[in-house]
This record gives sequence, C-alpha cells and structure tokens, in this order.
Amino acid sequence: MPPLVSICCVTYHHASTIAQALDSFLAQQGDVSIEILVHDDHSTDGTEEILREYAQRYPDVVKPLFETENQYQKGIAMDATFNFPRAKGRYIALCEGDDYWCDPHKLLAQTAYLDAHPECTFCFTNGYIQDASGANARRKFVPYYPEEAAYFTPATRTYDLAEITKLSFIPTASFIFPREALLRIPRAALIQPCPTGDLRLKLLLTAMGSAAYLHAFTCVYRQNGAGSEMTGWGGEAGAKTRKRCERVVAMLRSVDEVSKRSAHDALQSLVDKEYRVMLEAAPSRALLRDADAKRVYRALPLARRLKFHVKRLIPETLYRFMRRGLSRK
Repeated sequence: MPPLVSICCVTYHHASTIAQALDSFLAQQGDVSIEILVHDDHSTDGTEEILREYAQRYPDVVKPLFETENQYQKGIAMDATFNFPRAKGRYIALCEGDDYWCDPHKLLAQTAYLDAHPECTFCFTNGYIQDASGANARRKFVPYYPEEAAYFTPATRTYDLAEITKLSFIPTASFIFPREALLRIPRAALIQPCPTGDLRLKLLLTAMGSAAYLHAFTCVYRQNGAGSEMTGWGGEAGAKTRKRCERVVAMLRSVDEVSKRSAHDALQSLVDKEYRVMLEAAPSRALLRDADAKRVYRALPLARRLKFHVKRLIPETLYRFMRRGLSRK
C-alpha cells in the first residue's frame, strides 16, 4: 500500500545536520504513513555514511539515492529530477538536509487540511530562522521582510497566484502538496535551470489551484549555512548575477505562460525586481539594449541611475571592494 506522504529531501555536505532532519521526519505522529526519499549529491563529508545507516535501520521508509558526481553544479533541478519521479504518496512534503521539522503534528495537520480542501494545491506554514552558527536567537520566518506584513495574517487563509507573489520567502521545509497537482505541471517548467527552485515550485503549484497558509510553526530553516547558495550571492561577480537573474526571469515568464497570464501584473513585478538587481550589478551599458531593462532603468530614481553609470566607469573588482567597505561602516 502506498504511503500517504512522500518526504523529499535533497542533501549535500550535511553530515552535521542530516540526522536531525531524518529524526524529525520519523518523529511525526498520527495516522500518517510516510516514505523518506533522500537525494545525496555526492557528499564527501560523511553524509552518505549516515544515510546508509538510517536506510539499514528503516529499510521500508528511508530510501536514499547517491550520486557519483555532483548534479547541482550542472544546473539540474534536484527534487524534480531525482525525488519527485520516485514519490508514491498522495502528498509530497519537502525538507532539505540542513533544515528540520519542530512540530510532530505537522504532517497530520497539513494532510487533514488538504483532504478537506481538494481545491488546494499548495499548503505551507510558518517556521523559524536559525543562524547556522547558533549565535543569534531564532526569529519568525514569515513575513520575511517587514514591508510584507500587509500581505500576511497570523491565521489560516488562502492565497491565489497574485497574492502569493507578495511573500518573497516562505519556509521550503513547510511545503506540502498533492502529487496529482504536481503531475499537471508541464515537466519543462519544472526542470528548466533556475537558482530559485522553491519560488518556482510555490508559484507553479499555486497556479494549479490555490495556496493555503496554516498558522503554525512547524520547521526550522538554518540560515548562512556553509553550503547555502544565497550566502554567496552578495559577493558574486556582475556577470554571474546577470546570468542568475536571467534564469529567474525566464522561470517567471514560464509561470506566466503556464498560468495563462492569470496573474501577469504580479509576475511582471517580480520580473522587474530581477532587472533592478541586474542593473545594480551590470558591468556595462550593454544591459540597456534589453527593452525590459531599459524600461526598468527609466523608472529608477535619479540617484540609482547615476550609480549605474558610475559603476561602469570603474573596474568591477574595485567597485565590489568599495561596496564591501561601505557596508562595514
């Protein structure tokens, strides 16, 4: 008999955290059968050995998949390529190997909601942000930015596609959705190269029906971890920033197409944000050959436009050095 929930976990160099993640899955209470699908992306720090130990202890539940070379560096969508096709559950839940669940009734509450609301194609909760160093106290995850508080209510509520774009970040470890909704999404939209796979997934799933927020704190996100991609974004070269943003723009336009432009203006706002980041990092005026970039540039305040031109007059390495120096003051 298939499990009710397939828990999909991607991991890479998480030897210090993966056991806590797995234990939090196994600690779920209630009548919720599970399988734990783990994809290890060629870890060399001992993560693989820990996974093999858990698979031996729980052979019918913990099902790891091991790579002989790193796949993420090739731009491959991890869960969509390696875990989702293996899932047999009615529902799919996510949690990466450096995060964990802190509520033993998480799956029970979310599956009960999804059972009662078949129109819901994406369910999430609140969580906590914990600095990986342990130096700072936990803080609430949603709303991630103070200005997003207007779009968040600490109570169960639903979101359509336009509304969900107003919440920049929500905890990936709280995601759960019907496998049937996932199967309705064009595969090309799920696997195209994109550095923000969690954003893509929440948008595509919401486009299939609606999203629901359950007011509970069910998971912990470790911020500033050694393997976190977001940690390195602030210091990357301008050309790399542009490539990253271009991929996010392509993803957002794909979501717009899949959703039949039902939330076009909201998605366009996210596209414009990516262009503002590109303009901030642009090493030359060449970006302004792009019609969207030119439109966004013209809408910038005068000071931001002047900054764009000043940046192209000095070497990028010097500009990055100056920016780091100013940020320390």
